[in-house]
Amino acid sequence: MRYLLLLIYAWAASVQSLDFQILNEDFLKQHLQLAHPKNEERYRRLKDLFEESGCRGDAFHEQAVKGSKQPNVICEVAGNGESPRRIIVGAHFDAVGGTGIIDNWSGAVLLPAFAEFLRTSTHRHAFIFIGFAGEEQGLLGSRAYVKAMSQEDRERIAAVITMDSLGLTPTKCWTHGSTKELVSAAAGIAHTLKLDFQGVEVEAVGTTDSQSFKDANIPVTQSTFGHPGDLAGDQRQ
Repeated sequence: MRYLLLLIYAWAASVQSLDFQILNEDFLKQHLQLAHPKNEERYRRLKDLFEESGCRGDAFHEQAVKGSKQPNVICEVAGNGESPRRIIVGAHFDAVGGTGIIDNWSGAVLLPAFAEFLRTSTHRHAFIFIGFAGEEQGLLGSRAYVKAMSQEDRERIAAVITMDSLGLTPTKCWTHGSTKELVSAAAGIAHTLKLDFQGVEVEAVGTTDSQSFKDANIPVTQSTFGHPGDLAGDQRQ
């Protein structure tokens, strides 16, 4: 799961060398254990993780989402000023049934970690990390975010990466829910860096936040769990 951001970052920044770190296993376990069955508490915990990562003040804000009691939580990490373009990295934090560790605390909990890492690195593009609310109610958070974007905002987006139900297999991309050109670019970089990256179709599971951006013709790639057969039981655990 740690590789998808690296792939799109490399593509968007057109870099020849990369700095990256592997998240400590204990770090991941501790943060995954923060999953909670109630969405209000999930929202509060994700907000706290963003603050702990250094995302506070003007860098952090919330966006009300119609139909959801929780807002989208948004953290912005500035680029070095060489490019006006932005890269969005998102994951929904709400769940239905169980503690929702896989679907989708596994994606949401990585957002503050990625933001903290990029805050200490050099990159041309600005990054926007978004914890989407109300995905399970019909993509409410991501649709609200896209609807609120001006045409100028949309044109400044270089790429959108959405993450859902991670960790059951090596990184895979939901090809039907992604922009073809972005998938090809990521696959090419993965091949060069000898990283695992495959395409997969998961229509049987439904849709996720990438669809909101794809419907608006914004370039997007969806990182997901692999084939539905890999779920082996309750995908919402």
